[in-house]
Parts: sequence; C-alpha cells; structure tokens
Amino acid sequence: MAAADLGTPAGAFSAKKPASIGELFGVLSTQITSLIRGEIELTKAKASAYASRMGMGIGLLAGAALLSLYLLGWIFHTIELALALVVPAWAASLIVVALLLIIIAVLALLGKKAVDKARLTTPDPKAGLEASVEALKKGLRHE
Repeated sequence: MAAADLGTPAGAFSAKKPASIGELFGVLSTQITSLIRGEIELTKAKASAYASRMGMGIGLLAGAALLSLYLLGWIFHTIELALALVVPAWAASLIVVALLLIIIAVLALLGKKAVDKARLTTPDPKAGLEASVEALKKGLRHE
C-alpha cells in the first residue's frame, strides 16, 4: 500500500517504494498531534463564542437588577405621595411603578432566554476528540 493512500503530504514518500513501519508511525504521530491541536483550537473558538453569548444574558439580567433598584425608589416615592396628597398624585405614581415592573419583567425574561440559549451550545471537546479517534480507528481498519 502506498503512503499517499494514508493522506500524507505529496512527495513525503516515493510512490515506488512502500513506506516502512517507522515512517508510517511517524506520519501517524504527526497527524494525531495536528488533530489534537486542531481540536484545542476549535474548543477555544467555541468557548469564546459561549462566553460572548453568556455575557449578553448576564448584561440583561444586570439591567433588570438596576431597574429594580429604581423601582424601590419609586415605591417609596409613591408611599410619600399617597400620604402627602389624598388622591391624584399617588395614582400617577402607581402607574409609573406598574410600568417599571413591566420593563423589569421583560428584561429579566430576555436575559434568562439569552443565558438558556448560551447553555445549549456549551463546547464539548471530549465529543470532538472521540469522533476523531473513532474516524482514525475506522481508517486503520479499512487498510
């Protein structure tokens, strides 16, 4: 069997002379090293994308937390207005509180959705390596 059948670079072995076991193991070692390096680079890229999506969800949740602090201020302001004036001013304050609650709920739901979506695409380097090893085994069996 010629070495070119194993996916070696062109010109690595002569087509007339079969490769020795030592040469084949050298090529195999180089290919496995390249495969592992490639899997590491792929995992780094996936982890970077995962962190980016997770950051978006966390940012939205932080926005919801900040607005909830403003809500607390509005609640106290509403209580103050309700006690100071008898009817119309506190009703307006309650409407503002209701609007802030709606905004907080929307931001929290969007943040949770973004975090859940990011969790679905968690990088799995083990699966990639297992698939590569299985392909290598399959290739060695079909010689």
